Amino acid sequence: VFHGRKTLPPLSRPSTQLSEPRPVRSRLRGARRGSTMVQMTPADQKVVKAIPGNDKCAECGMKQPQWASVSFGTIFCLECSGVHRSLGVHISFVRSIAMDSWTPQQLALMKAGGNDKCKAYLSSKGISPSLAIKEKYESPAAQLYKEVLKARVEGRPEPTELPKPKPRAPAGGGRAGGAIGAVGKPGEDPNGMERLTGESEAQYVARQTRLRDEARARMAAKFRGGGG
Repeated sequence: VFHGRKTLPPLSRPSTQLSEPRPVRSRLRGARRGSTMVQMTPADQKVVKAIPGNDKCAECGMKQPQWASVSFGTIFCLECSGVHRSLGVHISFVRSIAMDSWTPQQLALMKAGGNDKCKAYLSSKGISPSLAIKEKYESPAAQLYKEVLKARVEGRPEPTELPKPKPRAPAGGGRAGGAIGAVGKPGEDPNGMERLTGESEAQYVARQTRLRDEARARMAAKFRGGGG
């Protein structure tokens, strides 16, 4: 009867093995804290949600919105976030307030923005709050507001007109794709939402579209893997 108890020591090996990954997880958490992208702290979330107008969705008025457009410094509900995503990241870059990671600049844009500020600016340019999301945010006034918001964060004078489009690189001999590699400066993020130095409008849209498609493919692969 007591022989069964003598087999207990070998059972302790799995528990020892299970405890080994804990330092690894701790190191990973430390690495995330030291990286340039981190999740919003509860304090940051409180600040963003306390900005005038941010107690409800910027589009439909639903209470307690949890999604944001970094581009416009606004927050909205899950359903409206889907419409913003459909515009493409070159128009509206969408993040989850609670689940996604944020760069310091992105967080600064959210704190400098706000639903009421965006609404007031667009209204001053003749853009009605009731206008469809696509027409509203693809308008020149909305695109100018993005530049105004960035200028406020960076401490620059607020622009009064959109930047002039950069001249296109000469196309020829199949070099259109290769021309993208010639844009940007050291330190600029080719996987970010900011336009790279020397990047044309067409190159910017193509790069953001590619990044969006790659992100969708990763998410699809992740969910397929989780379902298996």
